[in-house]
Amino acid sequence: MSKESASWDSIASLEELGVDWDFEPDNPQGKRAYARLNEKELCHLFQVASIPVKLVTETMHTKALLVDISQGGVSLRTKATNFKESQLVKIGFFLGQLKLISKGRIKNIRTNEGWIILGIEFVGLSEDNNNFLSSIYSSAKL
Repeated sequence: MSKESASWDSIASLEELGVDWDFEPDNPQGKRAYARLNEKELCHLFQVASIPVKLVTETMHTKALLVDISQGGVSLRTKATNFKESQLVKIGFFLGQLKLISKGRIKNIRTNEGWIILGIEFVGLSEDNNNFLSSIYSSAKL
């Protein structure tokens, strides 16, 4: 019995196999890139009733409450109005002992039971804050 030595050249090209390159695997989080922690999970994890957020735009500063968070951004609820999609903002809040301050961009705006709900994408979130957000998700899901 003779052994043939395999080489990369003897393996068929993927192009010749007709692989469907448009395939997209199912994402268990829907279209979201990151898993989110909601207000109830965060308040339980940090043993607080709510998480207040300072929200600053070019023309105003106001208070909001954290609705949910992921490594990609946050959802806030506020009574303030006059927000626009793509508007640049700065936000700051505490998660436990960590003070998280970030630039952001408003991605969506909706209303819910008299509140304005802002979906804000982090812009330039520090690596330390990103790692912390990743670690609290793991902690909350244990």
